[in-house]
Amino acid sequence: MWLGGLKVDSNPTVIINNIYFIKINSFENASAFNIGENYLVDWSNSDKRNQGFGQNSGDTCDFLGTKSGVDDRDVFDSNAYPIKIYD
Repeated sequence: MWLGGLKVDSNPTVIINNIYFIKINSFENASAFNIGENYLVDWSNSDKRNQGFGQNSGDTCDFLGTKSGVDDRDVFDSNAYPIKIYD
């Protein structure tokens, strides 16, 4: 499929980014990976997950014989308030 002169894959695949010795399998929830001197203007991110099983995205890693649970008694979950850092 072509879109604006660019070929677009109709079946997207997982993109793996290798930056020196750091391997990034995916970016989630407006995340950023920065190297060097960076100034992110009005950028913020907040995320909370309740997963009793966790998340495993490593190469050749498996969950074996896992027992897990979630004890979430928070009254307020993942409160985030934007802070303006300049006028």
